[in-house]
Amino acid sequence: MTFAEKLKHLRVKNEYSQETLAQLLNVSRQAITKWENDNGMPDIENLKAIADIFGVTLDSLLREEENVESTEKSFFVIMALSGGVIGLVLGWLLREIAGVNMGAWGIGGTIIGYAIGYMFLLLKRKK
Repeated sequence: MTFAEKLKHLRVKNEYSQETLAQLLNVSRQAITKWENDNGMPDIENLKAIADIFGVTLDSLLREEENVESTEKSFFVIMALSGGVIGLVLGWLLREIAGVNMGAWGIGGTIIGYAIGYMFLLLKRKK
């Protein structure tokens, strides 16, 4: 999938008109049309702004791969893995004291990490 296809897909998916996206980026509607028709590319500042608006990574916007990687998805994965690691470490530390199950602590930590990530996402969207 080309950048032009990804841009149009993201714009339509998020229910933005070309005019609305142009206003958000402080460019003309014609610039959006040009980018979506693969007749040009935005400069780096506009690329960063597009990535921020749609919550995706620059890398996934520019590479010729099918999927667009969401920064929110990456954040959830990082939070869940961090929680899982913390849970496993706590389980390992407490295994001698309380005879706890490391796996249960790891799963619990993963769930808590994901929940914390989701709460941050909700707070971010309310701003």
